Amino acid sequence: MKNAAKTLGAGLVLAATAACGAGGPGAPANTSTPPVVTTPSDLPTSLPASPPVAKPPISRPTVGPPPSDKMLPPSQVDAKVSAQVSAEEGALVKVHIELSGCDEATANLAEQNARRVVIKVKIDHGEPGRMCPQVIRYAVLPVKLAEPIGPRAVVLEAG
Repeated sequence: MKNAAKTLGAGLVLAATAACGAGGPGAPANTSTPPVVTTPSDLPTSLPASPPVAKPPISRPTVGPPPSDKMLPPSQVDAKVSAQVSAEEGALVKVHIELSGCDEATANLAEQNARRVVIKVKIDHGEPGRMCPQVIRYAVLPVKLAEPIGPRAVVLEAG
């Protein structure tokens, strides 16, 4: 019985080896005609036209102050909190700040004189243990002044 299994196994190996060498069923028969060779002159001279590529839409940035806001130069702002300040026509300034999740912020005028304007920015981080989304929001906090900011320095303090 062992001899029959060995003989059958050896026969299968020989059949598989012979099939690989012969090219197997569906392989082209060995003919005496040479293979067709394509020369560069047989190839098309132009490529098909590609579809036009659409330009991305022009949109405003998703982070940071709106492009229309007139940001004060950093030399005019003494920020002790992470924020920026813009000045509109008239006596309105805006504090631009990034907040996360459940944060809420307020900006209040603390002091103003001929040399400087002091704005207190308070950030409330919400109640402890409350689940908050992990997102960054951009808030704009308006502050009304008695007169336009002009060349006065702006001081942003926590509070």
